[in-house]
Formats: sequence, C-alpha cells, structure tokens
Amino acid sequence: MRKLLLTLSIAIVSFSLFGQIGFPRPDFNPYKIPGQNILNPNNMKISHSMGFEAGSSSSGDGYYLSRYTNHIQYQFNPKLELNVDLNFINFGSANTNKSIEFNEDNQSKVIPEFSLKYRPSDNFHVEFRYEQGYSPYSRYRTLFDR
Repeated sequence: MRKLLLTLSIAIVSFSLFGQIGFPRPDFNPYKIPGQNILNPNNMKISHSMGFEAGSSSSGDGYYLSRYTNHIQYQFNPKLELNVDLNFINFGSANTNKSIEFNEDNQSKVIPEFSLKYRPSDNFHVEFRYEQGYSPYSRYRTLFDR
C-alpha cells in the first residue's frame, strides 16, 4: 500500500511540475506567410452594423433602404491604418397615396468603401478615401450608378 501511495504522490507532483513548463505550441495555420509576416491577424479588427430607413413625402412618394456593413480595420503600424467597409444594401420605392404599395424596383447592391490613413506626426495627417453613396430621393439614378 505504501508503494502505491508513494508512486501516486510522485506522479501527481511530477505532473504538476510538468504543467508549469511552457512547451512550444505548434502553429498549424495554413495561411501563414513565410518570412516577415505583414498581415498579422492580431492587428485586424472586424465589426458589423445594420440599419433600416424608410420615408415618404406628402406627394405620396416613398422609399425604403436596409443596410448591413462589415467594417474591417487593419493597423500596419501605429502610423498607418487601413479601413474597409463592405455595405450590402437593399432598396426600393413605394407609393403611399392611399395605402402602401411597393413598386417593382427592389434592388440589392454591394458598395465598397476604403480609406488609408497615414499620420507621421501629431500635426500632419494624410488620408486617401474612396466612397460611394446612395440618394433615396433621386428618381433617376442613384449616386453609385453615375
């Protein structure tokens, strides 16, 4: 019985000591870039937003717009930042003279936007930006179709 207790206590002590040792963890990431890793996933932040709007005028013209946006921010270094927004929108018009009647112009679009911000000092800021827009009040063409 003493041998069993002695063996069991030695095993428990040795396992607890081995648990304190930091063994290297293997990296099985198939997307790892050999050499210097520019696209470090720890520098990336992803968030999402959703929205819905609708409106009508006194003349009976109405519209609706729903939006889902995926925001991606990547910090190359403390001075250089890339922001990408992918906007998935669905929109159309309606007639609200007597009751709500939706027109046959329902559309869905993907509207990309991005910006690259560079701040070499506190007093100097350079930003390159690409944006598109949508005007629900335009009866002819939306801004991103121009």
